[in-house]
Amino acid sequence: MNLQNNTAKAAIYARRSPEDRANRQNQFRGDGVSDSIETQILMLQQYADSQGFTNCREYYDDNISGTTFARPQFMQMLSDIQQGRVDTVIVKDLSRLGRDYIESGRYQEIVFPELGTRLIAVNDGYDSATGAGTDCAVFKNVFNDYYVKDISNKTRSALAARARAGKYLSSGVYGYAKDPHDKNKLIPDPETAPIVRRIFSMTVSGISFRAIARTLSSEGILTPAAVKGVSPRKETTRPTDWSATTINGIIRNPAYLGKLVYGKSRKVSYKSKKQIASPEDQLIVTEGTHEPIVNQDVWNLANEIANRHRKSSRTGKTHIFSGLLFCQDCGSSIAQADKAFICQRYRAFGKSENGCSSHRIPYKLLYASVLASVQEVTAEARRDRDGLIAKLSGIGQKQQQAALAAARKTQAKTEKRLAEIGELIRKAFEKNVLGDLPDDVYKSLTDGYTRERAELTAHLETVTEQIADLMKETDNATRFVELAEQYADITELDRDLIHRLIDRIEIGESYKEDGIRCQEITIYFRFVGRI
Repeated sequence: MNLQNNTAKAAIYARRSPEDRANRQNQFRGDGVSDSIETQILMLQQYADSQGFTNCREYYDDNISGTTFARPQFMQMLSDIQQGRVDTVIVKDLSRLGRDYIESGRYQEIVFPELGTRLIAVNDGYDSATGAGTDCAVFKNVFNDYYVKDISNKTRSALAARARAGKYLSSGVYGYAKDPHDKNKLIPDPETAPIVRRIFSMTVSGISFRAIARTLSSEGILTPAAVKGVSPRKETTRPTDWSATTINGIIRNPAYLGKLVYGKSRKVSYKSKKQIASPEDQLIVTEGTHEPIVNQDVWNLANEIANRHRKSSRTGKTHIFSGLLFCQDCGSSIAQADKAFICQRYRAFGKSENGCSSHRIPYKLLYASVLASVQEVTAEARRDRDGLIAKLSGIGQKQQQAALAAARKTQAKTEKRLAEIGELIRKAFEKNVLGDLPDDVYKSLTDGYTRERAELTAHLETVTEQIADLMKETDNATRFVELAEQYADITELDRDLIHRLIDRIEIGESYKEDGIRCQEITIYFRFVGRI
């Protein structure tokens, strides 16, 4: 360490944090460095001149947090120190060196002393060569660290508050543009919103994410990253190169339902850049913040189909029943084998203890059976809409309305009695306090009231669930019939129709009866189940 200033090999180091990013860009230096960096460097140069340090090397890291020491210019300065080019480091204050109190202390007390490097923090009056300010340095380091944590907490709280208010906080969602009159609100983009709708429609039709990506790429449609102007990671990547991952991200995004979900991921610490998924109960979901691009039914169906396990045939095409077929006995999926389908467990284990029987069903037989069932239900939906709704509800509409009215009457009666019990307990307590009601009588009364209240509360929950089920039953039946009406007079099946109408198809094992081959096929329709 050289205390002779005229021979010292000094370096001045400046750093600007991300929270200072709003500072106006420097107009003089011409290299995009902010005024904050410029001010630090000018101040340090003046100090160096006044102390006799000449020909100082200059290092600065712009827009980099002090919680990390992996900064390009800082690491370059450290390399120069190790190679003997620098033996004195001058900073504005200790926070410019870093805000991680453990690492800052390590550099001050171990790294720099072992390298024979003098550290000067001008505003803190710190000089490792003379010992000035070293006694208070540890407290300053802790405070500098706490400052970052405090800023992080305040920023996170402010963003969460804005998210709860329905303010959009990110850079953009493909399919939407920011409202020119309110940058925190999204509006459908006339250029890209139709592409989002098309992606959902293709997914519902059973087209794989990979196939959708290939189609969009072949048509020369710009990817979401390209629309944002983000440069690709690889030079060979074209702005029209869609991927299955991108399609998956669009299908899973609830923003297309007109809602915002904030906090899907979080940092493990304010000092770390590593992101982890947030628990469901910590997400901030704000409904109705902007116009939806797809409705709830389409979003649900697309996500449901995307979650289904798909198998392609040897030709590379996905059959129209993929993801819907299951063995009636073991519950395994039914896989395609040539021109028929067989149980996956049978295919893997045969008829062993862990296996199953084949449940083999020819494609033509399955197709004809499903087509006949769909034709029957869609024809009935058109012929007798109200009758089918009543039938699918499980009971006649009059019976259902009577049951619903009775349940609501019971609900009101129970709620009234609960209110009465609450008042009785209050009065008993007041009388007991005033000495008008002996303790043993008071205890007997309140114990009885408490038991009755618990029983009534449980009964109220049951009645409330019953009312919800009765209302949902009719609602689901109506939804299915409205859906079935859209497919009247169908003559053939396609994947889109099947997946819109059907949830699941179970295949039983074939058997012979009077010399005739029989096989049970159970179809569970969307919203209503087995008809």
